[in-house]
This record gives sequence, structure tokens and C-alpha cells, in this order.
Amino acid sequence: MGMYRRNLALAGDLVARTQPRLVEQRSEPRHDDVVQRAVITFRGQEYLVPVVNISSRGTMVESEIMPRIGESISIQFEHCTRMQAFVRWIRDGRLGLNFGHEIILGG
Repeated sequence: MGMYRRNLALAGDLVARTQPRLVEQRSEPRHDDVVQRAVITFRGQEYLVPVVNISSRGTMVESEIMPRIGESISIQFEHCTRMQAFVRWIRDGRLGLNFGHEIILGG
């Protein structure tokens, strides 16, 4: 039964936050002026999406797709190699994607 419940936690259901975070939990700064857009591949379909911000470990993009939390998505920024990312969160037409490894951001 415990394994069954853990699998449900990855089904993409969101847990509503009732209060804003009191402490910044991010380990690195976000940059909103490095990349303007990216192409994501989700379940075999490509989407050109605006990039809200990016860090060395992840990015926030705008998109109306509805992946599951933890689902893998391919992402390619302009003039960069395609890489795999996974969905950390979904909220109000935005996705938080984690690269799974650190990337080097150019200025």
C-alpha cells in the first residue's frame, strides 16, 4: 500500500499553498534576460514557449501543456544543444523545469 501511495504523489496533482513562502528556498539566482524562448518536446509534439527565467539548474516557461509532475520533457534553447528536463511544478500556465544537472549560463 505504501508504494501505491507514493506513485499517486507523482500523478501531477498539485498541493495548494495557503501562504506565501517566508524564506527564499532557491539555491541559485534566476535570470530573466538570458534566454527569450525555447522549443520543448512534450509527448512527441514540439512547442515554442516563452522563457520566464533560467538558472544553472532549471527554468520557468509559459505553456498550456499539462504534463505530470516528474515527467521528462526535452528542451532546446536558441543556439544550444537539446537537453532533458523534468517537471517540478505546474501553475497558472507556467512550468518549472529542472535540468537534473548544472549548466553554464552565458551572459
